[in-house]
Amino acid sequence: MPKPREQKDNHLIYADAVGSRGKSGVWFGEREDIKAKQVTVMDAVKERVEWVPVEDAVMAISLDPPGIVLMAPNPSLPGIIVLADGATAENTEHLKKHYTEIVQDVLKDAKIAQED
Repeated sequence: MPKPREQKDNHLIYADAVGSRGKSGVWFGEREDIKAKQVTVMDAVKERVEWVPVEDAVMAISLDPPGIVLMAPNPSLPGIIVLADGATAENTEHLKKHYTEIVQDVLKDAKIAQED
């Protein structure tokens, strides 16, 4: 049986990724409204910032710890940029370290020299 979600004023910016299975029925019932609000917010954000679509990049979503990581080629220098947001400083550092290690392993396997 789904549980009602906690009242959050900022759920369009941050959603609780942990333990959301029990709330899936509630989210499913509200998804059209939530998606419409997300589109409205993203369209307004696009009008206020310089942006490009996420092409030739990898966005990873982690549930443990919860967060998002974007890995993309650096547009001005050789290398890969790893951007992480784990909602807390500790989670962010963990995600950044973990995904940076993945990029380093790929470089090593491909015999591409890594510059520090």
